[in-house]
Amino acid sequence: MGLLDEVKGFLARRGAPAQSRSGAQADLELQAATAILLLEAAYGDESYAWREHRTIMKGLEREFGLSRKEALDLLDRANEIRPPVVKLADVTDVIRDRFDEEQRQEIRRLVQRVIETDGDVAEWEAAFANHVARALGLSGEDARAARQAGGQP
Repeated sequence: MGLLDEVKGFLARRGAPAQSRSGAQADLELQAATAILLLEAAYGDESYAWREHRTIMKGLEREFGLSRKEALDLLDRANEIRPPVVKLADVTDVIRDRFDEEQRQEIRRLVQRVIETDGDVAEWEAAFANHVARALGLSGEDARAARQAGGQP
């Protein structure tokens, strides 16, 4: 078994968001919903720092297998349609309905990483992360696990 096969096997076992619940390649709607959610997490403290941008870019590149240019294009599109243009509930519905639980947990972990990137988790950001977890159909235990994976109690 070659290295590429091993990496593909690892990603398949991990339930990476690159594929929807049905196993099909994640389409633009799923990718955009994820990007919008990450942008909302980044703007939660009213500023969008370069570290947050870098965290979002790396997450999109890694989780969806996008090139840097594709991830930038996706972020540009997502930035144009983020709330109030679309409702946050519609964004979380797409993710909840089309990703399995493990994939939704990974999206929740990405949100947590973005929130923690600046080193300070404001009360509103913590509340947003908890709201996202519930909206994605994840339990309080899942939310706690995501915070601990990111270094928060």
